[in-house]
Amino acid sequence: MHHLVIGEGQIGREIIARAIGDGDTATVLRRSEVQEDEDRGISRVTGDVLDPAALEQALRGADAVHACFHAPYDSRIWRRDLPPREDAVLDAAARHGVPVVFPESMYPFVGLASDLHEGAEFAPRDEKGRIRQLLIERRRAHAARTTSIVASDLVGPTSLGTGASVACTTVIEPVLADRRAVLPGALDAPHSLTFIPDLATAMLHTARHLDRLPVDGVLHAPTAPPRTMRELAGRAADVGGVRRRAPLGIPRLAMRAAAPFSTLMRELSRLEDLWHHPCALAPGLLTTQEGLEPTPWEDAVDRTVAAARSLPETALPHADPAVVGRVRSQSEPMQPER
Repeated sequence: MHHLVIGEGQIGREIIARAIGDGDTATVLRRSEVQEDEDRGISRVTGDVLDPAALEQALRGADAVHACFHAPYDSRIWRRDLPPREDAVLDAAARHGVPVVFPESMYPFVGLASDLHEGAEFAPRDEKGRIRQLLIERRRAHAARTTSIVASDLVGPTSLGTGASVACTTVIEPVLADRRAVLPGALDAPHSLTFIPDLATAMLHTARHLDRLPVDGVLHAPTAPPRTMRELAGRAADVGGVRRRAPLGIPRLAMRAAAPFSTLMRELSRLEDLWHHPCALAPGLLTTQEGLEPTPWEDAVDRTVAAARSLPETALPHADPAVVGRVRSQSEPMQPER
């Protein structure tokens, strides 16, 4: 099977690696040019989805599209940029008769996030959630066949150093730097974490088996039962070989006070229910019907921490190079069974 992967961030990179590992081939469409891969089976097109020529070139021979592009974490930019970009991909996919698989967040369902079940009604609580709802509705109404795979906050080796994962940026990376984790939420509220390799596996499985999945479905990525951020900080410290430090939770009022001066604090404060209350992504069809089991929570955390040992000292912006070097030089990383 030949996959077109649009975007090569934390999700796109994992999809590419798993597709090639499974014996498939892939074309990667990204805006910036990179050195050609030595791996056979990967071709690259440099361009934007709003460039019809680049998109057409990238779609040649594709059996499925994985739309992993995004925009800066600002609802105003999402509202401006994401609808036309998705429309361009959907229009081209419809012309080629190719399905499109999207990673999706829990933002359109925040009001039900304490126990979110597949098939739930939309329940956004902020502008980002309303934009995500709009995007799903547009996908469902389009002639192209689509599937949206809902994930919780992401964790995994490809999320390290990106600043795109709250769990990695505010907990795992500071802990590995022998610093205190500071989280914009409640430390003892259980919170689901989706392991990026599980999300990638779900997206590839969906592309390969559309015949037995709902048309234009919104499905849940395999996700382990929720654990608290306090537990995450402790596990990361133990596996990383650094001392445990009591994490700190940023109070709601502090986040609201900082909102006028920080885009990140403004956007996170509008999703405070997601981080100050339990957040659980219940198993859906991909687990109960298709048999895709999530990686156990402990293994996902351990593999993420272990991945930091092989990274250059400068790769983790929230970690101290001396500490990362010490962690990396310790015993060999755990190789959990799947």
